[in-house]
Amino acid sequence: MTVLLRGPWGVILVLANLLSAYVAYAALVTQPQGAWDESTLTGIEVASALLIALSVVTFLLALLPVRRQTLGRWWLAPSLLFLVVGAARWAYIVQTYPQGPGG
Repeated sequence: MTVLLRGPWGVILVLANLLSAYVAYAALVTQPQGAWDESTLTGIEVASALLIALSVVTFLLALLPVRRQTLGRWWLAPSLLFLVVGAARWAYIVQTYPQGPGG
């Protein structure tokens, strides 16, 4: 396992991907009770935006050791997956629960 992690870069990326997984779980599991449940919808949108931001930061962190060939290219895959999940969840919430005339 230590050969796969290759020092501090692997540990940092594993921790960043675990944090992204936690935020993704929160964004995907939380369900609003209806279109009127604005606080839950806002929470899901914030979690999705946070997931997108974490994914971009993790991707940029992984890009340096990958370009130096210290780590393999597959280290970029989790951050890209979380980026797609965050964007898809945010788009789904915006399309499924549009704001009414008062919001």
